[in-house]
Amino acid sequence: VLDQAVPSDAVAAAIREAGGSWLVGLQLFDVYRGAQVGAGKKSLAYRLTFQAPDRTLTSEQANRQRDRIVQALRERYGAELRG
Repeated sequence: VLDQAVPSDAVAAAIREAGGSWLVGLQLFDVYRGAQVGAGKKSLAYRLTFQAPDRTLTSEQANRQRDRIVQALRERYGAELRG
């Protein structure tokens, strides 16, 4: 969830930057605006695909990459995970 004024392509670029080389797929699949996220806010939902070229990633490795992305979006745009 972040300010409605933040363009989704800027968010996607920040995700790619923070996701590192294991991020091989990024797809915006839902945009929500409404009372549940608050006035002037929107919720963007992305599908992320992580893959290493030489091994199978563990859930822990993929989760660490996701957490880096969330932290980067929090720092750059004040974004929060929707609960």
